[in-house]
Amino acid sequence: MGSIELRDVAKIYPFVETGGLLGRRQRIEQLARQKAMPHVTNEGVIVLQHIDLTIRDGEFLVLLGPSGCGKTTLLRLLSGLEAPTVGCVLYDGKDMAGVPPEDRDVAMVFQNYSLYPHFTVFDNIAFPLRNLHIPRQELTGTVERMAALLDLSDCLNRLPFQLSGGQVQRVAIARALVRKPRLFLMDEPFSNLDAPMRAALRRMVKRIHTELGTTFVYVTHDQTEALALGERILIMKDGCVLQDGTPAQIYTGPNCVDAALALGTPPMNLFPDLPSEDGFVTLLGVRVPLPEGVNRPVTVGIRPVHIQPAADGTPVRIETVEELGSERVLHLSAEGRTFLAVIPTEPGKTLLRGSMLPVTFDPARVCLFDGDGAALFP
Repeated sequence: MGSIELRDVAKIYPFVETGGLLGRRQRIEQLARQKAMPHVTNEGVIVLQHIDLTIRDGEFLVLLGPSGCGKTTLLRLLSGLEAPTVGCVLYDGKDMAGVPPEDRDVAMVFQNYSLYPHFTVFDNIAFPLRNLHIPRQELTGTVERMAALLDLSDCLNRLPFQLSGGQVQRVAIARALVRKPRLFLMDEPFSNLDAPMRAALRRMVKRIHTELGTTFVYVTHDQTEALALGERILIMKDGCVLQDGTPAQIYTGPNCVDAALALGTPPMNLFPDLPSEDGFVTLLGVRVPLPEGVNRPVTVGIRPVHIQPAADGTPVRIETVEELGSERVLHLSAEGRTFLAVIPTEPGKTLLRGSMLPVTFDPARVCLFDGDGAALFP
């Protein structure tokens, strides 16, 4: 079906109008808050800044970032619910300016399920097909196949209030997918569910993507979801794309401090302002080589899983121990700095708060950043 492109797309929301007497004080206060935001122009608040993006046919793309970074706005631009202030959205090379959402062959699932409460599960799923005037026999077969794909075959005669939260969300997904759209957009669809249900639905969504081959764009602020689902991840902040790559590329080689902190639980340890000497920095007794020509203070980033106990390591103080079953998260301190380590749980071995533990790390697995937070690559 081809690719979808965003070329130099920017979105600016105008400042709130303050005219009129009713609610004028509230509007003035809201306007003051908007103008105090970090990215504004005379026209309004900048929500997206010069986005260049190509979404390949059939891929699973995840937009990851904090609330307010522009993820949902980007989704709305793809669907046609919003128009870009600058730039263009292209489907197979065709500019979508002026093309309404219903003509873009796009389906969307939101955080709120929005099912028809007086319709059965069958009728909710069948609703888009009835609007397309699909013959009855074909419609029934299509709905039953989609229900089987999402494990809803036993629920087809129930009403939404008779379903669990996970089942309701699966009905919403089935209703969106049943007409086989070219692009499927999901805006934090599992945020209202508990952790086991979210994990189960992540596995189901991954399976559906594999079987259908539809292009998925998934919005989340949960890095676990991003790592579990994404073939490709866009890290976003303040309306900009910080990094675009596979989960492994971003996890092992973040291009800036913000991207490094966005992926990985617990987050990466950062050791700022370490002085360089003869092309090396020294941390916890380990000499870390610097890229050629770098002779200024740098920030060293180490994933907690890469700091491990070693008999010949540097002794550090254990401040707190979090027991997580198969592993332990250690809160450590040394050289006036605090940091985390994740180590496997050893049955029968107790780590006490206040005791000393020798640790080390592999200098080849660290990330280096300059004073502005940009990555330093060899």
